Amino acid sequence: MVGVLSRAPSARLKGTGAVAGLAGPAEPEKLAPVQRLATAALTAAESTGRTGLIHIADVAWLAALTERADLATVLLDRYAPAWATLGPTAESVAHAVLAWLESDRDVDLAGARLFVHPNTIRNRVRRFAAVTGIDPAGTFGAMTAWWLCRTWLHDAT
Repeated sequence: MVGVLSRAPSARLKGTGAVAGLAGPAEPEKLAPVQRLATAALTAAESTGRTGLIHIADVAWLAALTERADLATVLLDRYAPAWATLGPTAESVAHAVLAWLESDRDVDLAGARLFVHPNTIRNRVRRFAAVTGIDPAGTFGAMTAWWLCRTWLHDAT
């Protein structure tokens, strides 16, 4: 569903658990690209569990990552040996790295989210870094690690 409004929508979705993507404002001749951007905002919001009215500008980086299936495939191919090396622990390592990154690198919060000790988070993040060669503590390493772990877990289901 696409809505075209004369003014900014209200934030009535807040607290309902519902999510909606928002882009614009735009001129009438720009509605097609704005619809694509609003859809990308919705997809990005859903992939991280955000709810409410989400503007594309608030999730632009995430939308850029999730909209590029071709690059996700390249990531999977490049790091397939790392996934294999992690073996049966691969999913728990990926979940730990995601929880750590999505908790702003707070091991206590990430541990609480996954119901594991903070040292378990530290150990899994270290294992990820050792096996992949990606430093998730750096800005670009964190982005690559986040995208790779999301892709691994999505591909594993």
